[in-house]
Amino acid sequence: STSLYTYMSFFNVIYTLGLEAAYFRYAARAEREQRGLEEERRLFSTPFLLVLAFGLLLTLLAFTLAPALVFPLFHDPKTDITPMVPMLTRILGYGALIVLSDSLAVLPFAVLRLEHKAKYFATLKFVNIAITLTLNFVLILGFHMEVEGIFIANLISSVTITLLLFPTIWKLLEFKIDRAVLRKMLPFGLTNVPAYLGSMMVQVIDRPIVQAYLGLAVLGVYQANYRMGFTMMVFVSLFEYAWRPFFLRQARTNDAQARLLFARVFTYFMLISLVGFLFLSFALPYIVSTPIFGRRLLRADYLSGLSIIPVVLFAYVFQGMYTNFIAGIYIKEHNKRLPLITGLGAAVNIIANLLLIPVMGIMGAAIATLLAYMVMAYAIYRESQKVYPINYDWPKVGLLALIIGIAYGAERLVTLLSIITGHWALFSFRVLDFGFAIAALFVAGFFSKSEKAFLREFVQRLVGKRA
Repeated sequence: STSLYTYMSFFNVIYTLGLEAAYFRYAARAEREQRGLEEERRLFSTPFLLVLAFGLLLTLLAFTLAPALVFPLFHDPKTDITPMVPMLTRILGYGALIVLSDSLAVLPFAVLRLEHKAKYFATLKFVNIAITLTLNFVLILGFHMEVEGIFIANLISSVTITLLLFPTIWKLLEFKIDRAVLRKMLPFGLTNVPAYLGSMMVQVIDRPIVQAYLGLAVLGVYQANYRMGFTMMVFVSLFEYAWRPFFLRQARTNDAQARLLFARVFTYFMLISLVGFLFLSFALPYIVSTPIFGRRLLRADYLSGLSIIPVVLFAYVFQGMYTNFIAGIYIKEHNKRLPLITGLGAAVNIIANLLLIPVMGIMGAAIATLLAYMVMAYAIYRESQKVYPINYDWPKVGLLALIIGIAYGAERLVTLLSIITGHWALFSFRVLDFGFAIAALFVAGFFSKSEKAFLREFVQRLVGKRA
């Protein structure tokens, strides 16, 4: 299932032809800008119908070629998969339908983001997760469907979400492709496809390399611990969902004011992400290893991979920086450079994996991903500043990074050198270390007077409500 989901992540990019980014670029409106329903329909219907037609063609092709694709995709030198061919063929079909359904939901979800329907957007995302988890339990534990049950659950969930989006689709859909819209959206979208594929490679290319070098058992340890960074991943994803329509709208409204606003957004993104990195680095080892109702989030034999979690969390910080810096590229339609940047990230990731995994094991794979995101963040920053300069508050961000770095370094030094021993003594040190880092931000002048006043008022209100 892991290998097929890896392939599906690439096909999710291909099915949509990069038209989500194109739709955001041309459908975003400035504040108080008016646009007629007819124009809204033209901008939505053309890319949606193109995704629908292209997706149906690829899905039909996948069903036709599924029997021939089973052995190349699922080949295992240690296992004879011949008895599983019928089931694997069905799974390929499920996978194609899942990708089709997900691709049809991309543009309606973009509409919700542009229309600021955050609650509806979040509700549908939650429903998607809830249906998937519930059906996984029912089909796997109740009906003993094993791997096939995972894909059936995912398919039902994806189709359900697409159906729930139908009112949004129907409101804007007209069965007509506008050639003028097609001529401006399709080239912009296709330019993004190689960039998205490169970005996807950065995210998943480490898995097959870990498997090739270290085997499936170690890959299981790596994936289980890598997924524990999901909290930071969710934060970065939620930021990206809100960020793209926000920066396009602000740039169209007041460009000079927007640049000042973007710099401030970046500063506070870094504050939340780096403080979150420090907190999660200290807390997650306890969270994943402490039994809850007799079960742990990570199995005992997976705890050997806990050391990669801070590296994964830090990698997501740089992914978030990349997401911040990409604003200028889209505002100025300079996205032709994106494939080179994501391609560079993918190349760094592959080379670093090949060099580091034989020496450092799964830690090498985690570091390779971190290096790839660092290179991508730096490259996108350089390119974006050329076409859309933003005066980021680097002294303040540097101060933040220094304080968090000292706090994290102190914890690593104490832990690795066993300066403090004992479970509760080490736990107490981490709590104090985190507290000192937060206090240092106030003492060092990271927050302005107005920001301190706002925080005091917020805390007072919070305490008052609880009282």
